[in-house]
Amino acid sequence: MTFSANPTTPGLSRDARTPEEPTASGGPVAPARTGDGAAGAASDAGLALLPRRAKRIRRTIVRLAATPSGCHLGGSLSMVEILVALLGRVMRVDPRAPKAPERDHLILSKGHAAAGLYAALAEFGFVDVDTLVREYNADGSIFTGHVNAAVPGVEFATGSLGHGLGLGVGLTLAHVLRGEPNRTFVVCGDGEMGEGSNWEALQVASHRKLTALTLIIDRNGGQNDGPTESILSQEALVQRLDAFGFQALEVDGHDLPALVAALEAPVMGDRPRALVARTQKGAGVPMLKGKGPHYAVFSPEHLRRALASLGEDGQ
Repeated sequence: MTFSANPTTPGLSRDARTPEEPTASGGPVAPARTGDGAAGAASDAGLALLPRRAKRIRRTIVRLAATPSGCHLGGSLSMVEILVALLGRVMRVDPRAPKAPERDHLILSKGHAAAGLYAALAEFGFVDVDTLVREYNADGSIFTGHVNAAVPGVEFATGSLGHGLGLGVGLTLAHVLRGEPNRTFVVCGDGEMGEGSNWEALQVASHRKLTALTLIIDRNGGQNDGPTESILSQEALVQRLDAFGFQALEVDGHDLPALVAALEAPVMGDRPRALVARTQKGAGVPMLKGKGPHYAVFSPEHLRRALASLGEDGQ
């Protein structure tokens, strides 16, 4: 699929929000998460609202694909439910205090999928969605094409693959040594698991029994050069992670209740947790049919069609 450049980005309506939901631009913000299902959006009612959040995040992502430089589209769309489960339910975070010492940490190791993380941060009140779309990947903007730690809610600048998990292991170990309860969630790509540095980090995490660390692998089956299985097979990830001392399981990466249940389940014993989340590149945008391109620059017509397929007319 080929897309042409487009310098124009139409506005996005903000209808169909409930008073309880924080807006992406202004309005009430999300409460701090408790991680135990007790507060605000962590209630069962909050869980029921999460699919609507996922749809709004996808609308923002396709708008970013229509900015002059486009974005890494397929891998941003594939991880939307993972980010919604973490930011909307599981993690202890507060957009009003993104650097709070007691916060949980989210590290996006597949940093090229910045559009997905920025869109999620906008949905949960960390950044303004209109500013994001206007300034995405522009000269001098903090919203760079690979994630930038200057953006509220971003812990580390990443994108050189194979480094985020090591950062997460070090950060988790630091909290353990200080007797602090902070948790760390690292999102990696499946193609990225071909990097040997990840397996070194896994060994350290297992050896140090870092149960406050959770690895989530976005198993969308694709990478820049083609399907993962034709480049370096990752089919036995659960078994490999188990052999490296992790409590590993596979989950449908687009099933929000299943993701939340897996992430909120108590850690058993002294093994860190890893989820292999089966996903599709381009998921959630019907016109892409689960086969979203690795990178795309949408024309105005592509943007109109994408928003229409999401229930948005693009006006």
